Amino acid sequence: MANYRAPAQDWLFILHDFLKIEDRTDLPGFTDLTPDFTSAVIEAAATFHEEVLHPLDQKADEAGAHFHDGQVSTPAGFKAAWDAYREAGWHSLSLASELGGGGLPPVMSVPISEMRAATGHSFSMYGSFCSPAAYMLGTLAPDWVKTHVVPRLASGEWTATMSMTEPQAGTDLRQITTRAVPQEDGTWRITGNKIFISGGDHDLTDNIVHIVLAKAVDEEGRVPQSLSAVNVFLVSKQHIDPQTGVLGDRNGVHVRSIEHKMGIEASATCALDFENAVGYRIESAEGQGTTANMAPMFHLMNYARVGTAVSGIGHAEIARQNAVEYARERRSGRAASSSRDTKTVADPLIAHPDVRRLLLESSAFAEGARAGAMKAALLQSEARYLNDRAARQKAADILDLLTPVMKAFFTDRGFETTVACQQVFGGHGYVKDYGIERLVRNSRITQIYEGANGIHASDLASRKIMAHDRRMWNHFATAISEFIARHSQDKRLDDYVQPLESALQRLEISLERLTHMSARNMGMLEAGAYDLMTAVGVLYLGWMWAEIAAIVTDGRTTRFVDDQTRIRKLALAEVWMQRQMPLIDSLCRRIESGNAGLLSLPDNLI
Repeated sequence: MANYRAPAQDWLFILHDFLKIEDRTDLPGFTDLTPDFTSAVIEAAATFHEEVLHPLDQKADEAGAHFHDGQVSTPAGFKAAWDAYREAGWHSLSLASELGGGGLPPVMSVPISEMRAATGHSFSMYGSFCSPAAYMLGTLAPDWVKTHVVPRLASGEWTATMSMTEPQAGTDLRQITTRAVPQEDGTWRITGNKIFISGGDHDLTDNIVHIVLAKAVDEEGRVPQSLSAVNVFLVSKQHIDPQTGVLGDRNGVHVRSIEHKMGIEASATCALDFENAVGYRIESAEGQGTTANMAPMFHLMNYARVGTAVSGIGHAEIARQNAVEYARERRSGRAASSSRDTKTVADPLIAHPDVRRLLLESSAFAEGARAGAMKAALLQSEARYLNDRAARQKAADILDLLTPVMKAFFTDRGFETTVACQQVFGGHGYVKDYGIERLVRNSRITQIYEGANGIHASDLASRKIMAHDRRMWNHFATAISEFIARHSQDKRLDDYVQPLESALQRLEISLERLTHMSARNMGMLEAGAYDLMTAVGVLYLGWMWAEIAAIVTDGRTTRFVDDQTRIRKLALAEVWMQRQMPLIDSLCRRIESGNAGLLSLPDNLI
């Protein structure tokens, strides 16, 4: 079984030395986040994830979830683990206290999300929508839902799903055929089929709240083709009395089957049939038409996508830890640079430059992305609570731009890092004894669910970077430029600041050219979108590593950086600058090519 130890010291470094959270008197709740408090929270969470969830993980995936007589059963130990997990409140740590959550800022939930993915990916899928659904319903739902449903989701007494995908319709919501028929009592009747529903059924709680996408029928009872017909509905597994909140008999929601997947086998991914099920429409009071109809789903999806991004870090971290441990113990050949131990017949794997390439690039991604995820969580608080309107807009713009980047780039690199760590094990990485092959299989799904990564790349290019006269990009680029300006005269930081500045300038040039090309042919924008997303991801982590280098080089105000940490952080920053930042130039060259080779060949010749 793969081993795991929570990187608690690194989280404390990011919280207090990098983000300086307790100095943020301009944000509610931050002054309470002292090192003593955050250390206690992280230590308690680490103990639970290391000692309770992690030992369950591999055995649970081997046992899998099962479907029999219309009911899903979860692996042994999951029910007790969920009861303990929800009692501790780890699933709702940053949900507002008025909704029943822990009320801590989002930055405190990032370590929990990372640990949850590393130690119990399958387990996490059952409760992953409790807080997002509670937040969305607490914001937009009718009062009876806020009274009787939201508190139960916040406490984990009930769980929630996002029921969007259908056999014929994934990202393209216009193809949805699930129908919603209005009733005289204000409810709706929902009929249709959904697939790939994580936690769609289980034996952990008495009820499941399904957040369902369906099309309101037109006056003739037909399902329109238009996206404007798509609405969001609350459909409970068991009927709920709106007056009392008491559960009744079974609603018209049934499990048809569960998927047999490549990974996360202990997660019940269900195909659900909605048969004249009672549903309640959820919509925003702001906006009209599609904007109001889809606002609840956007609330839900954006929350989920950030969590998915962090799962890429969790997989990378646990894979990295085990690969390092193996490379220290396993011996093979003599290192080209210098022998580590002349008294033995061979050096440890960790002495070989190519193995060091795999390990150090893995660490540079995991620790750089961790800082990036927690920086983005801080932006969530700034976008909501800063007093200055312009400052709030800037934070919101940078966060909006980073959301698709983190979801796609972090999960791409999370999977690639897990594969790289599997390579360190050689043949042992391909067999089940060491647990690394399971991590590879599990991490693969993160690139697919919550929107395939290519969709996020397209969203970044067309709806984020190129929208609003590139306002989001300009705010992001300005933030990087301001950092560069502050440190451009510090010669100790040249190896970090100069690559960052060159990469930003190179990407700016590529964006200008892409803008002109896409004006002639939007296909060129789409064809270059994935390279653009990857380049922005590399740049973002380059920014994070340059910031970290500046902090540890100064060292005067750090509390969680000793001499060894300083040496290690600077080395990893150098690895990112030398090994990753040069990729931006090649990615920009591909973007600027116009990608005619991708666009010109007739479909029948591909």
